[in-house]
Amino acid sequence: METLIISIGIFITLGIFTYIVAKHTVITNSYYGLLASYILFLTLAQFFATKIAVFNLDFILLGVVYAPVGVIVFPFTLQITDMVNEKFGRQAVYNMIWIGLVSQILMVIFIIFAVYLPVADGPDPFSGFAIIPAITLASWTSFLISERFDAWIYDNIREWIRNRTQNDDDWWKYLWIRNVFSDILSLGLDSIIFVPLAFYFFPIIQGFIDTAIQPNDIGFVLELILGQVAIKWFLGVIDTPFMYLTRWIYDKN
Repeated sequence: METLIISIGIFITLGIFTYIVAKHTVITNSYYGLLASYILFLTLAQFFATKIAVFNLDFILLGVVYAPVGVIVFPFTLQITDMVNEKFGRQAVYNMIWIGLVSQILMVIFIIFAVYLPVADGPDPFSGFAIIPAITLASWTSFLISERFDAWIYDNIREWIRNRTQNDDDWWKYLWIRNVFSDILSLGLDSIIFVPLAFYFFPIIQGFIDTAIQPNDIGFVLELILGQVAIKWFLGVIDTPFMYLTRWIYDKN
């Protein structure tokens, strides 16, 4: 029930968000508002990735799965890149991805500064806060590969469809194809890269420095991949109506 309520909340929030940023994009003829939202979602996804949560997906017949909490945010970074790609093209998305990566690196650097500065008086509010190198590095790696792949595949599907249709007004018939399939492929790729790196391979490397760090069991890693893919694909599909809303706002104005 909790997962269903959260899903409804995400759906409503996404609708409001899409309308506001799409209107802002049209009014300003720039993707600055989308870029700001993109960096916010990336930041939240990186923070949330450290917590493994239980998701009850009985309402879509998938049962109980386990996945990092970042899965409830990360799929919408791809919606933002698709919104930018639809209006400004693939190169604009590539520029946005590099800006997003630099912002995440700077965020981690300043967090490390804040954690290690001595507190003046009383308990340190950052005492329980720590950057987990394995998750951070895995997040950066999977982000850079999957987001660039999404921009590339979205643009190529769009060109493939455009070359096979006679009327540009038929965009509404095929928009779902490039939105759904680019997201499904990219989100699957992200999970296949992120989970093994964050919870198995990078912990092995860290273990040479700190013997207390051990990789997770292979079975658990595979379970995380399946859980993450299931939730990401579900969220990647339900954002399709919002891509139609975005395109309608773009064309209307």
